[in-house]
Amino acid sequence: MKKKSIILALATELCALLCALGCSSAVSLRTQPVSSELDVHPTAIADSKPTTFIEGPWKDGGDNGVVVRTPHYVLRLSLREEPFRDRMPDFMETCFTAYASALGTIPAPVEPLEMYVFGERGLWEKWTRKKLGRDAEIYIGLGKGGYTTDSVSVLYDIGRFDTQTIAAHEGWHQFSQQTLQHPLPTWMEEGIACYMEGTRLSRDGGPSTFRPWRNFERWSELREAARAEDLIPVSELLDGTPQEFLQNGKNSLLTYYAQVWALVHFLREGENGKYRDQFSQLIQDSITGKLAGRLALSKAIVGKTMRHRAIELRTGNAVILEYFNADFPRFVEEFGNFVQAITSRGAGDKIYRGEFPLKPAPIATPVPVVAPSADQSELKNKSR
Repeated sequence: MKKKSIILALATELCALLCALGCSSAVSLRTQPVSSELDVHPTAIADSKPTTFIEGPWKDGGDNGVVVRTPHYVLRLSLREEPFRDRMPDFMETCFTAYASALGTIPAPVEPLEMYVFGERGLWEKWTRKKLGRDAEIYIGLGKGGYTTDSVSVLYDIGRFDTQTIAAHEGWHQFSQQTLQHPLPTWMEEGIACYMEGTRLSRDGGPSTFRPWRNFERWSELREAARAEDLIPVSELLDGTPQEFLQNGKNSLLTYYAQVWALVHFLREGENGKYRDQFSQLIQDSITGKLAGRLALSKAIVGKTMRHRAIELRTGNAVILEYFNADFPRFVEEFGNFVQAITSRGAGDKIYRGEFPLKPAPIATPVPVVAPSADQSELKNKSR
């Protein structure tokens, strides 16, 4: 029996009134192949063929409910907007490509991943109570959007943008629960889920794309907290969980998500890529089931309590000490400098475009100016 994992996801905007959805099990969805515009490991696209079809109606989803099968998913959808429903399979396949390749090669799950997206909260609550029984109220009380438990994501429609964001976020959780033998620290698991929110539907109807820096919402929350000098101390960030920060209020939770999003970017690109190889090694140790053993034998971790927190509770700074930097104060200083730099004036334009904000602008190639020769000057004078 897999250990249940409750993953909280919040959305910030309410959806507008959308058109009703009608469908037939004999009609194929309009899908696009996974985009070659992916910024990371495009080789993972090879097995993401756009073979998508509707298997039949989904009764629990109401009149609009359909079961859709893709190469890597069984999607149960009752989204209220038909064009959005039609593009959801392509979107999730693009997410899958990012999950399997953005952090290095991660083996795909043997079985298709299951995701439910209800058209309204009422149906979502009804299904949750039916399936989870006494535990249902815990999940229902988490907030807007949905949850992931036992590698199944159960969401409801909260508007096109927010629904795709939560689907990308929760999709990572269900993917990691299926593929990683040892779970990552909570702060890293949540940070990667936010990192994967960089998957977006294109506005022109083309294939979905993945750009991990294209997350203006997380960046804006990070900038606001930095300017207000209200960032969570790094030690507290690593010690806490989303549920604990939610108890302190929604703003505290949003700051937590923004900071762990930035922390994952820092470990991959900060300090000129200083920690990138260690990050990749940590992911591989999690895949192969070596993470807990390395932490158990680590000389950087002192005391049984610290080891217990690192291995069993998945909190604390043990992973930082073992994999990244034994000088924790120095690490905190480096991360603080990174946050200040990526939230500085002018960085927002690059974030909006999905670019690394600290990447130097390309140097314009100067156009050579050649002085005219004597013959050229004579020719000009004659032409006059």
